[in-house]
Amino acid sequence: MEYITGHAEFYGLDFLVNSSVLIPRLESEMIVRLAVNYIQKEELAHPSIADIGTGSGCLGLSVAASLVKQNTPYTIYLSDTSVPALNLARENAGRILSSPVNLFFQESHLMDDYPRIKFDIILANLPYIPSKNITKLPRSVRDFEPLSALNGGPDGTTVINRLLSQIPQYISDRGIAIIEIDDTHDLNSFSLPEKLQASLTRDLFDVPRFLIVSLKV
Repeated sequence: MEYITGHAEFYGLDFLVNSSVLIPRLESEMIVRLAVNYIQKEELAHPSIADIGTGSGCLGLSVAASLVKQNTPYTIYLSDTSVPALNLARENAGRILSSPVNLFFQESHLMDDYPRIKFDIILANLPYIPSKNITKLPRSVRDFEPLSALNGGPDGTTVINRLLSQIPQYISDRGIAIIEIDDTHDLNSFSLPEKLQASLTRDLFDVPRFLIVSLKV
């Protein structure tokens, strides 16, 4: 239905969607809440944020909209390998935010082409479904949503592990990464670099859904 109307609601905001991006999911809204709450708790005066695999821009732009309401300045990079997705995210930014100041759109595979910035918050909703489970998805998902945004490789961790290997170069000393994962994963599912520590957070359906990563103290 969202592809037919071209609109999807996420975090109380109206996002444009098309076949180049996943339809935003209700459970992913918790990524935004976790990010905003962390910024408040750590009293980050001007957080730097990266939204990896941004798609429609729903994560990064929702965080931006929340920070605007709190009069908190920010720097946000929204990146994707898909140019059509980036164009859509840019269009959504123009509709949702009154100003594009300190909002950057970056074509990049994960963080390969990022400038060497230390980010306080790294957000990522990457392909995490194990390849063997793709055929088990509802037809409304497997037949319409982009496969490249769903298929996470044999065990669903291929793309996430690649991002984890990059995070130590890009995360600030006080920073965290919030990564959506498959509910069949646990901490042992991932190849965590020596410099990082991680924990799991459950979603609103009480299943493990988010990998929270930071530098070891």
